[in-house]
Amino acid sequence: MRMKHTITLKAAFLAAILAAGCVVHGADPGRSSAEHKYAAEVARLASAPASAPGGVLMVGSSIFRKWESCERDLAPLPVVNRAFGGSRTEDQLFFFDQIVPASRAGLVVWYCGSNDVNAKVTPQVIVQNTREWIGRTRAALPKARILLVSVIRAPQKRKAGLLGGVDEANKGLRQLAGSLPDVAYADVNPAMETPAGEPVAECYVDDQLHLTMEGYRRMTLVLRPLIEKNWKASPAPSSLNP
Repeated sequence: MRMKHTITLKAAFLAAILAAGCVVHGADPGRSSAEHKYAAEVARLASAPASAPGGVLMVGSSIFRKWESCERDLAPLPVVNRAFGGSRTEDQLFFFDQIVPASRAGLVVWYCGSNDVNAKVTPQVIVQNTREWIGRTRAALPKARILLVSVIRAPQKRKAGLLGGVDEANKGLRQLAGSLPDVAYADVNPAMETPAGEPVAECYVDDQLHLTMEGYRRMTLVLRPLIEKNWKASPAPSSLNP
């Protein structure tokens, strides 16, 4: 009975994916949302009070999730942070329906791919999954603009020999943004590197991956003007413009 039930679940999931005309690269088609390791965290985010329509939605992995001051740093822009866990691009696709559509955002800001690189997911798959996420966002929020943020060239990536994957993924994200209307790309790396391209040590906590307050300050200097520009360019937030 258990085997038949598992097969039925897999068939139903695959049918839903095929009906939507998409492929979630690297995802496990037999995994239900309740079984996912981020299920509780996403459920908490989904149950949070709805944001005002036309605002700014931050989505992605722990670089954004740990940016606890982002709403204050980006004020008075109407920012809501719905990043979760150490998520990969496949996780963002898996939980898309719980995170993005209900936001009614005018701008969605995406930071994801760092954990994919750590898991040896290829840059091509990172870009493919990001493209799929953009397509779903377009369908759910047709008036929204999208801002893709570069994967950070953190010291952890350098020590693990993964910097090439980061750079290739960022190249793909930049090209993806350049090929699509109403999609922009933000490179935050120069703000956290020396002129010689070395990481600025005070930007990183002890794990050499996540950011300190100084790291977030520098990231804010890059992102704030781009977020404001792209948000104001969206037709959705006209009644909310500060």
